[in-house]
Amino acid sequence: MHKLLIAAAIAVAALTGSAVLAAQPTPVPNAKPDFSSMSFLLGTWHCVQTVPNRPGRRTETDTYTMAYDGWQMQDHSVAPPFDRYRTRTIVGDTFTTWDPMLKIWVVQNVDNFGGYGLSSSKGWKGNKMTWTSTGLDGTMFRADITKVSDTRYTTASWGNSTKGGAMVSQGTGTCTKS
Repeated sequence: MHKLLIAAAIAVAALTGSAVLAAQPTPVPNAKPDFSSMSFLLGTWHCVQTVPNRPGRRTETDTYTMAYDGWQMQDHSVAPPFDRYRTRTIVGDTFTTWDPMLKIWVVQNVDNFGGYGLSSSKGWKGNKMTWTSTGLDGTMFRADITKVSDTRYTTASWGNSTKGGAMVSQGTGTCTKS
């Protein structure tokens, strides 16, 4: 009996000792995205866009801020109606972040029409950044953002309305910072 108690005490001591000596897990690196290449966007922008086959000019106000403790850049947009086909204001939010595993910028967007999307970009090439996405239905979209200065950028976008269909212009625009 005495030997059994000693063996049990040694086993408990060994288990307790190994738990104390176990290595602590290495913290996973948790570096926030480097938004320095896009920091010029922070603030309020007024955009004017021409949409093919639609009368009038589409206007939009975009307000860029940092969100989620610096992990996302948020763009809150408001675009009032501009023709007889759209009679209410579109309000949307876009969140941009960096995916370090895939080494791409990622945009998630939603709006008050039920719209949603996910786009990606490899980043700036000179003063241009190209965003691409493929919808769940196979449709494709591309948007080019060209930085003209810290207070002006232009946009051009293309898309198709059917899987495998030809890409057609979705419009061009100019944004200026106030």
